[in-house]
Amino acid sequence: MKIRKFEKEKDLEELEKYLREQYSENRTPVTWIPERLHDLIYRVSAQETDDGREISAENIYLWGEYGVIEGCILPDGENIYFSVKKGYETLFPLMVAFSEKHCQKMFGRASDGSVKFWIASCNSLDYQTDVLKKAGYTRISDEECWNCIDPQEMTSPILLPRGYRLMYEDDCSDEEKKWSALRLSFHPEWEAADYRAPMGPYNMRKESSMYEDSFECLIADDYSDERNDICSYCFVYVDTPTATAMIEPVGTREKYMHKGLGMALLRAAVLRCREAGIRKCYVDSFGWRREFYRKAGFKCEESFGFWYKVIMPDNTQDQPVRSAVFS
Repeated sequence: MKIRKFEKEKDLEELEKYLREQYSENRTPVTWIPERLHDLIYRVSAQETDDGREISAENIYLWGEYGVIEGCILPDGENIYFSVKKGYETLFPLMVAFSEKHCQKMFGRASDGSVKFWIASCNSLDYQTDVLKKAGYTRISDEECWNCIDPQEMTSPILLPRGYRLMYEDDCSDEEKKWSALRLSFHPEWEAADYRAPMGPYNMRKESSMYEDSFECLIADDYSDERNDICSYCFVYVDTPTATAMIEPVGTREKYMHKGLGMALLRAAVLRCREAGIRKCYVDSFGWRREFYRKAGFKCEESFGFWYKVIMPDNTQDQPVRSAVFS
């Protein structure tokens, strides 16, 4: 069984195909859908570069021969995810051990050199739970939910307070204004009339092969006297081969919260997906956000538990890997 480090130019098309096949077989995201991979490679990688963090996409590893992937490691900056093809479940403990050696740089080190190593595992895959327990991992109470909605069944109206206007990407040509509003929704402490977000992540996303079919949805405050009058923003990745979409990222600036804008934004995005023939829209959520998406009509289709183990320093960590063979 060969192991190789993912290289975008060589392996992206193959990894896309693998994730589509896994989704088509399971009909639920027991691992990532292709849209999440694209978000990681393009937007998230650019943000990690801007922030001086380890690049998650540079820690993807593939198991199998060229042209046939049997499993993969998919880090997202905070956790390590795994995808294993049915019939190859015995790979999972080997993949966990491999990730512990080669992906430690994804996480910060304590003063004694130890690493708190985090893994996310789909709750419906019992064999992964058994392996993680035997490997000394502890599960925390929080979890991630992959929520879905069928746009073809969407009937909820889009309701906006007076003075607010729904727009799509062609209605607003000021890309800096849109992206700055999104970044402010995650960092209200940056709120300022002259705030401008770095445009690297926004522009890198345009290199995705999904970009042409994807779209933006936003809400503006017509009464605002600021240049940045965008209140809420989301981007919708569309994967035509699987007829799925992922709404990510989604954000409302703090001073515009509790007005129903986020709910209206989501419904507008889903209705546009219906027009495009999408069969399922996905969002992932943590904590209080689960209730927000439930009220918007989304249902939890799969959930992931978070597991950690403290790894002490040794001489085997972070070894370079280009291609290796397990017998």
